Amino acid sequence: MVAFLLGGWSTALVTALAASPTKNEAKFDQMLGALSLSPTAIECIDSPRSRVLFRGVEAGCQNAEIRTAFRIVYRDLAPIRMAGDLIFGQLVAVADQAVERGDAIAETSEDESSEDANAVAVAATLATSRRLFDLLDGDNSGGLDRDELLASPALLELIRSGITEQDNDNDSDNNNAVVDRFMALADENGDGVISFVEFANAAATQPQLRLVDDALAAAFASSAATNTNSEPKSKKGKGLFGRKPPDERFDEMLRQCLEWEERLGCAPSVVAVLRNNEAGGLVECIVDAKIEQQQQQDSSANDDEEGRLLQVLKGALVGASCDPVVEALKMCYLDYSPLRLGGDVIFKLLGRVVQMQLPPNE
Repeated sequence: MVAFLLGGWSTALVTALAASPTKNEAKFDQMLGALSLSPTAIECIDSPRSRVLFRGVEAGCQNAEIRTAFRIVYRDLAPIRMAGDLIFGQLVAVADQAVERGDAIAETSEDESSEDANAVAVAATLATSRRLFDLLDGDNSGGLDRDELLASPALLELIRSGITEQDNDNDSDNNNAVVDRFMALADENGDGVISFVEFANAAATQPQLRLVDDALAAAFASSAATNTNSEPKSKKGKGLFGRKPPDERFDEMLRQCLEWEERLGCAPSVVAVLRNNEAGGLVECIVDAKIEQQQQQDSSANDDEEGRLLQVLKGALVGASCDPVVEALKMCYLDYSPLRLGGDVIFKLLGRVVQMQLPPNE
């Protein structure tokens, strides 16, 4: 079955352009633009899984080689294109809402510092606030209510530490009064639930909540270290027809990409990239050299069958070392069976390309 699909899909990818490559490329660029969010907007997304996907999109957009590889795959493979369209339809509304929320936080955080410096500071603060908010949001509802605040003695003590004697020392021993104080500071619309945007705005503007935010940051770091050390190992089993489960298959493909990167001289490590050849010179990345050679020989060479596969390979090698891209791809690979099947086939094709590029003695 896989061999049959490999033969059919390799023909689609290697020997023929899509019917309307320009149209598909334009559509890909349009979708990518719609899903490219600032770090501030990404932190305003409630779903942790969606944030992983958007971080992957952002990281991929920052690298031309990764972006080009995805564009080629989307253009040439109809199953991948259909799955991509489906995912886009699910995420575009999330992106629009995130931009709106991010703009609201940016307005609250405006100061006299440079725009770039302020954006970096806001993004860093939001990243911390998001981790803390998710830690407190026990039911993953996207909001903090009174019960969640009252159910955490440790949190109440941290909130209480932000209430100074000038605020109200008589109320500091009453848990309900402490929560009321917190809600009054953070719940901007008075609906009884603190959204992430309200939480982030309060942490940025209220001295009391800044103290709580700092204290929670230390508590979060301690909790994260404890969870990492005590996390039980998940059991692994065989998948359908005795195959390894998708998560193991993805990890193996990732390891193989990193191995290809070194064997082809394309690894970021100076030792791997700058290998000495027999004449004592420096050997550059084989894939880069081949792409450059094709460009010098023929300006359209990168759009033929070999040129496109080389560009997909280059993007795969670069992407394998980009953590946000890897995390997003793994989530898509596990959650979307058309992308999983397409990923398996593309990986096999790239394996053939690698063998063709390696020197005979490799």
